Amino acid sequence: MKACGVIAEYNPFHNGHRYQLSEAKRMTQSDVMVVAMSGNFVQRGAPALLDKWTRAEIALRNGADIVVEMPVLGSVQAADLFAKAGIRLLQAMQCDAFAFGAEEGTAEDFISHSRLLREHGSEIDRIFQTYRNDGRTYAAQLETAIAEVLRPQGSAISFSTPNNQLGLAYVKENEQFPEPMETAIVLRRGAGHNDSDSFGQEFASGTAIREWALHHGKQSEGNGMGRFVPEETLEALERRPLLEWEPYWSMLQYQLMLLSHAELRNIYQVEEGLEYRLKKEAEDAPDFMAFIQRMKTKRWTWARLQRVCTYILLGITKEEAHSFQEKADAIRLLGFTEAGRRYLNQLKKNTEIPIVTKVREPHTADLKLEIRSDRIYRLGAVQVLEEQNFTRSPVYIRNGLQNPK
Repeated sequence: MKACGVIAEYNPFHNGHRYQLSEAKRMTQSDVMVVAMSGNFVQRGAPALLDKWTRAEIALRNGADIVVEMPVLGSVQAADLFAKAGIRLLQAMQCDAFAFGAEEGTAEDFISHSRLLREHGSEIDRIFQTYRNDGRTYAAQLETAIAEVLRPQGSAISFSTPNNQLGLAYVKENEQFPEPMETAIVLRRGAGHNDSDSFGQEFASGTAIREWALHHGKQSEGNGMGRFVPEETLEALERRPLLEWEPYWSMLQYQLMLLSHAELRNIYQVEEGLEYRLKKEAEDAPDFMAFIQRMKTKRWTWARLQRVCTYILLGITKEEAHSFQEKADAIRLLGFTEAGRRYLNQLKKNTEIPIVTKVREPHTADLKLEIRSDRIYRLGAVQVLEEQNFTRSPVYIRNGLQNPK
């Protein structure tokens, strides 16, 4: 069976995601679609709007065949490390191809540009280091260094747009494997990745849907949201707990007041004296949004600060991050279809990394960060949110029925 992989968050799953899965399967002529999906905390450093089990089931009913969980230290990361974790997971699942959405370009464009970056990597790094103290963001400094080195080669497309940046990171990581996966690109239609006002277009962005759902409560259907999301997403937005950062503010504030400067420095990505500002601003900020606004600078962007706050909230240390980046210990299976089940049976004979279907000893050591993160995630739900690990089995969708006997 041929498998095509996708790295996703589905926060929440919308019609653009369904289109991408369908196109990727068609373009690669694959038998199954494997999704490496963020768990209960997502790339921009925020709790997922809907929990991972709900999002996995929706994906399985709309084109995915297997959903595996991207660990929290892979999902809550800037583009390069997010891409590394996702591609590593798809490679472990032995996908033959992978697909991603982009604003423009072909697979050949991305592959050739990634090879140029690798070829000139040392020169780019040397120039990048000269910009480190100019007050701009990491991404802006790196983009300038790349442009300075690769300007003579030129490029027919831009790699500065959000999806193209992330897609390039995927391709760079994929190209480092001895047997890279086939690359397929699904060109985006409708709204851009971060468009917050996109309801007049064919596809609405996840950002717009998220903001709408949070501000309009449980009235999605009566206001036309059904044009942009599958029926399953619409039902989940109306009935399931919707999570955002604000309910966690008091927990984060408590942590920032409790931990010493030395203890904060031990938290992943707390650096450059940030611990002093974190403690100072936390005491008087009335809510999370105000806190981030006070903390934000050109160098410390909103997304970067949210990721740091997530690490503090979850108590993730530098040592834990280093250990995760060294190797993958286990693959957490969230769900599968009948076609996915057949592929998993084929895969189990060849994979070296254990695929975990139920969390029990001895898997707790391999998944301790996910277990801890999920317990904290549940604390932010106004409605009761089910236990996320020990009582859960993978969602099995067969002939439209969930977990058939």
